[in-house]
Amino acid sequence: DCVFEREGDVVLVDYKTDRVRSAEVLAQRYRKQLLLYAQAYRRMRGRPVTRCVIWSFALGRAIEVS
Repeated sequence: DCVFEREGDVVLVDYKTDRVRSAEVLAQRYRKQLLLYAQAYRRMRGRPVTRCVIWSFALGRAIEVS
């Protein structure tokens, strides 16, 4: 949903409204999608995404996806 640069890092953020109780569920559910977004960004911009993050509205927090 957005990509920004911060202190030399390229951060990809995807906002999710899934009603879940576990960060692991969201990370597992969307890991492949975020990795595909990161690959597309690298192809378009020539720079790698260094962090992928899901923002969960249900959990009210950010979840790092590796």
